[in-house]
Amino acid sequence: MTPAPMFALVPVRALTDAKRRLSPLLDAGERAALARAMLEDVIECLSRAPSVEGIAVITDDADAARVASDFGALALPDTPEGGLNASLEAAAAWARGSHAERALLVLPADVPGAMPDDIAALAAENAHVVLAPARDGGTNALRLRPDAKIPFAFGLGSCARHAANARAAGLSVVVVERPGLALDLDRPEDVALYLARAGTSRTLGLLHRLGVARRLKEKATP
Repeated sequence: MTPAPMFALVPVRALTDAKRRLSPLLDAGERAALARAMLEDVIECLSRAPSVEGIAVITDDADAARVASDFGALALPDTPEGGLNASLEAAAAWARGSHAERALLVLPADVPGAMPDDIAALAAENAHVVLAPARDGGTNALRLRPDAKIPFAFGLGSCARHAANARAAGLSVVVVERPGLALDLDRPEDVALYLARAGTSRTLGLLHRLGVARRLKEKATP
């Protein structure tokens, strides 16, 4: 069976409220700029991936919705009272109703290392559920075949939960290890690892302009 093309869902919280765990390293304005740069990098990656035939950003943030529009992506409403997983369930229900023939791909907005080759690796698998684990055991990408459905369980340790839920439902599971998908920027140590990688992106450019490598070095000095 040829893998189905994908419709991508990109959840993102309000840019001005994002990445609070980076507050020892970045002030509020810098964190908002970082969240925007990461969102732009993720949407651009998806837009360059031949297997992706639609992108929707899940947000109630006007700035994030404008970023989505600038890249030709849709903006779907968030459900803040229900949290991330409830928002994803609502967005997935809409996507399945509008694009039933497409697989669903969830890629959070804070994985700026994602590249089109990483998306191609997910698309190439024909399992019902394809997972890309985060470095800390979370889920940094989740692909569901059109005939597959599991409850979203994003959060700490979610990769194992997603896999267990899929197997309990009798669905096949593949875990794809990709360096570009393993790192989400939540903590200063994540930023340090990201800065150590080669490449170019809006996120890297911003971190370099802000002198974040120097800040990290100063914090590490006794």
